[in-house]
Amino acid sequence: MNSLNNEILTFIKKASKRIKANFIINLSIVGLKYLLCLILCLLLISLFITFPYVEEVSFGVLAVGLISIIIYGFIKSPDKKKVALIVDSKGLKERVTTSLELINEEDSISIAQKNDTVSYIKSFNIKNNLKISIDKKQILMVIGLIIICSITSFIDTSAKKEANSIREFNKYQQEFIKKIEEEKKLVEKSEELTEEEKEAIKKILEDAKKELKESEKKLDVNKTLERMEKKLEDKKNEAKSDKSKAVIEKTQKNLLDEFNKDKEESAKKDLNKLVNELMKKKEGKELSDAILSKDKEALEKALGKLKKSLGNMSSSELNNLSKALANAANSMDDENLAEALSEASNSVLDGKLDAESLKDAIQNSQNNSSGNKPGDKSGEGAGEGEGSGEGEGQGQGQGQGGQGNGNGNGSGNGQGGTGWDTGNNEGNKNDLDNKKGEQIYIPGREVGKDENLTGNKNQDGNSQTIETENGFNLDGNKINYDKVIGDYTNSALEGANNSNLPESLKNLIKDYFEGLN
Repeated sequence: MNSLNNEILTFIKKASKRIKANFIINLSIVGLKYLLCLILCLLLISLFITFPYVEEVSFGVLAVGLISIIIYGFIKSPDKKKVALIVDSKGLKERVTTSLELINEEDSISIAQKNDTVSYIKSFNIKNNLKISIDKKQILMVIGLIIICSITSFIDTSAKKEANSIREFNKYQQEFIKKIEEEKKLVEKSEELTEEEKEAIKKILEDAKKELKESEKKLDVNKTLERMEKKLEDKKNEAKSDKSKAVIEKTQKNLLDEFNKDKEESAKKDLNKLVNELMKKKEGKELSDAILSKDKEALEKALGKLKKSLGNMSSSELNNLSKALANAANSMDDENLAEALSEASNSVLDGKLDAESLKDAIQNSQNNSSGNKPGDKSGEGAGEGEGSGEGEGQGQGQGQGGQGNGNGNGSGNGQGGTGWDTGNNEGNKNDLDNKKGEQIYIPGREVGKDENLTGNKNQDGNSQTIETENGFNLDGNKINYDKVIGDYTNSALEGANNSNLPESLKNLIKDYFEGLN
């Protein structure tokens, strides 16, 4: 009787699904409990030992573990005989087990037994009798472990900070390696480049890629990228056709445009953080002002003065200065500046300071914040001032020298050191010293005195005072109106750039002063 056999087997199949589901669910909960215990151990270890990818490893363990448990559950789930025994234990009194053994028998006794079984299983409610039951204690343990793991993952330790730094560095490193690979393919396909140019550029990119893979910190990556940029710039200058130059320039832009923008923005933020930390302590006020001025001589003078004053500071003052430098070091993105500040923080406690290395690190950040490429140096500027009175009396003075500044008053150029550090920096913005415009009279200024000159006199400069016995001289001088506006504009823009004002407000200030020119 095939119909009896089919009914019994169909019943066992339905019951089997329910029983297997219950088995796999409970097995998964128990397995999840042990997996979470393992993950918790990994997280605890990562608090004390640098483990860069502990989160990824933890999720990997969880995913692989759960998949393995489910597969194991299907393999070890109850077969037909065990299902029949479980069903019989719910009130069928071994009818299903016996009928399963007689499934291929067609004698009258077997048929009678199977008919009896079928009559009982028709009234058997599988959902009510074979409920999916879950151990609540196991569930509570799993929830508790999840909470503990979550809390542990948010605990911050020095080992975790170092691990996060390694993760960020690896991501940063791989990002540029990937870009270089993509650019190599584009260079290979380029029709504007000669075969010789292709090979030269590919070698530059391959060398940079090799150096990037060997880099152990972000500073090494940045230096490699700067060297690559300089080599590509040289190749662009050597290129004979404009099309070749355009291709190389595009390669530079694709590889380094975002890097240079990030470096400039990061340097600005670093300098703002440093200035803010120094201004909190009176011991660092003069140094912060020198950094804001972007004047090399002022910075060197402030560091020299600070170094000399360390011997006269109390332990409390030294501690305040050390804390300010340490706080600044901890918030720096520039590893070179962070290292210099950290060393300075430790050394000032002993009344010592390596002013030269700190000066170099700060100036490097200042160059980066201005968008200068490696090798760019500030140019020498020139300034002059004059005063005149009414009548026959006249006072005149001239000072030459001065220091070029970031706003590019006048123009300047300079060449860097050895290696790749060559370049120039020119500026024409707000070049009002050389413009002719309306002359305005400013009263209250003496005539011909060195201290009233609009330029700065250095050792090679000179001033002259011509006195006359006749004539009626008024205190004051004449000065170009546009120059006055330019001076105020430069001062306002510099103050805005070095402040923590929102970008929209900075743009508003910039637009206002540009409208005056």
